[in-house]
Order: sequence, then C-alpha cells, then structure tokens
Amino acid sequence: MGTENTVLPYFNQPAPDIVPMVHLEACNKHALMQHFLALTSRDRYLRFGYAIGDEQIQIYIDQINFDQDEIFGIFNHKLELIAVAHIGISRMPEDTRQAEFGVSVVPKAQGKGFGYRLFQRAVLFARNHGIQTLTLQCLSENGAMMHIVRKAGMTVQSNHGETMASLKIPPANLPSVLDEWMQSASARADLAIKKMTFRAAAPD
Repeated sequence: MGTENTVLPYFNQPAPDIVPMVHLEACNKHALMQHFLALTSRDRYLRFGYAIGDEQIQIYIDQINFDQDEIFGIFNHKLELIAVAHIGISRMPEDTRQAEFGVSVVPKAQGKGFGYRLFQRAVLFARNHGIQTLTLQCLSENGAMMHIVRKAGMTVQSNHGETMASLKIPPANLPSVLDEWMQSASARADLAIKKMTFRAAAPD
C-alpha cells in the first residue's frame, strides 16, 4: 500500500500534450556538444554540479553508453538541440532496476516547461522498460530541478546543499505502451519535416 500511495499522485495527472522528443544516438554527438556549449557557465554548474569545461563535456559525451542509456532531445525549427534529457540506467537485477534523470535546456528555451516535459518522457520510458525507480540528483539551489521534484511529488532527501529525489514507477500497461509508440512516431515525423523545411529554406 505504501508504494501505491507514492506512485498515484504523479500517475493520476492528466496526460500532457505531445512535445516532439527525439531518441538520440551516437550519430548525434555533435549536436549534443553544440547543445552543451550553448549553456551558460551557471547552467553547466547546475546541470553537472560543478564548473565543467568544454573538454570535460566532450569526455562526458564520449562516455555515454548509447546502447544502455536513453537520451531524448528537443530540436527547434533550425535543427538546434534546445533541450536534452539523459536517462542513465543502472546495472542492477531486473527486479530492482533504477535509472537516473538529468536534463539541460539552453537559455533561449528556458521557462517553457521543456525540462518537465522531458521528465514526463523519461517516466514513460522507464515505465515501459521495466525500471522500478527513477531518481534525480541536483544541487538544492537548482530551482528548475526542484520544481520538477515538487510537481512530480517525488520522495526527497536533502543533505549539505544537494537533493536526491526518487519516484516509484508502476508496471507498463497497454495505454502506456501505446502512448510511447505514438510519441516516438510523432517525434520522428516532426524531425523529418523540420529537416525538409530547413533544407528547403537554406540558400543554394
């Protein structure tokens, strides 16, 4: 009963409108690098918890296991990667699988709810892929992440300026599987249209 009470507040929320969020692969490393380079030093500090430099960001990207983890991104009409979520999946037994959520949004796209929408997409992915707990760790001064924590009703532990939050994930069902399929198909179609439009508008 305790687990049910933890889960229901988030999973009883109305279904969100679809924002196209594309599954990213190793071939998108350049776009990922451009995304992180567009962050301010403050944004980088809040995302990674310390003052990370360009070389360290490149190392972080190169070390992403695209076969194990899941990366989602939101592209604008100029094919700029304006928001990115990294779902790091732990190597744990199937009955205790966990994943950690991290997100970043470029300055010009902040304040539009993209971070929370990516969190919702991460929750849906976790639900349909056998992950029992989704966690996030952030600096307690990170207002955007703390907003996600509060809005999702996550379980919170704070210590020495850092916050660890977790959300129990229920098993997949037919609506959640269909929802993920629809969102994935919509995102692929949206990106294809943006690519065609961008190329058509490019000067010869």
